[in-house]
Amino acid sequence: MPKTDIILRMLIRTLPAAVASTLMSSFALATSLSGPVTFGSPNQPFGMRRPVSAADRALVGDYRLMSPTFSTTFSKPGELQSDWTAQTDDLAALKSCRRPGNVEASNVGARFKTLVAIDCRARWSTGSIFTKVQYSYGFFEATVKIADIKGMNNAFWLTTQDHYEIDVGEVQYPNYSHIGLQYWPTSKSEEHAGVGFGAKFTDNLSYGFHDYGVLWTPKELIFEVDGDPVAALVINGAIKGPANIWLSAALADWAGGGVPDHPEGHGMVVKSLRVIGLKASDR
Repeated sequence: MPKTDIILRMLIRTLPAAVASTLMSSFALATSLSGPVTFGSPNQPFGMRRPVSAADRALVGDYRLMSPTFSTTFSKPGELQSDWTAQTDDLAALKSCRRPGNVEASNVGARFKTLVAIDCRARWSTGSIFTKVQYSYGFFEATVKIADIKGMNNAFWLTTQDHYEIDVGEVQYPNYSHIGLQYWPTSKSEEHAGVGFGAKFTDNLSYGFHDYGVLWTPKELIFEVDGDPVAALVINGAIKGPANIWLSAALADWAGGGVPDHPEGHGMVVKSLRVIGLKASDR
């Protein structure tokens, strides 16, 4: 991390929260891990942890400089409607239902609004969208500002046709992200299984926008935050299916310590998303 970033962070942490939030957003400082990632679930045949390497950093850096095959800043309502499907649900495990009207395009990105619910069992409503087009291997990165409340799961996933869920980030206030890979069977003869990491960061992630990404190749998954690889899995061809990209905000008691009494008005913002195809050497 540049020395100027370190000094600026030290200064910002001495300021009131509202002022710190404005400064962090204005300077768009990259965050970093506050310690080693933890292991939230065991290794699986379809995903084995491995250490992050210098080669991973170089590879992710290369992809971040490449031109995207798909990108959006979520500024045009027409593109949001043509490229994405909005979810409608009312799940008992959540404290919010998801409704299409809770996601809107704006000049700062896609706003995932938290509102008082009027047409579901849950007390509040949030938003969730997924791409109409499916994507295969590549580099996927979203720029996200998480909600500034506990109890919100600010999620960026890839879900594949062969029933895998790549958790690029399930980010929870103020500085935690769950990262990993899950298998969701459709047959009762199989069981759900997952392998993952818990990552804590040095900064309050609701103060500004941060990049969350994954490089998905036939051999591995490399997860990064603000361009720095934080975790890696060896998958050895286990995931074959094309994937939909999901962006989701949901209230749940397990998401960072319980839902506050009045979460309405506190939401996630996704500033941009970019997808980059694999280089021939990584296929």
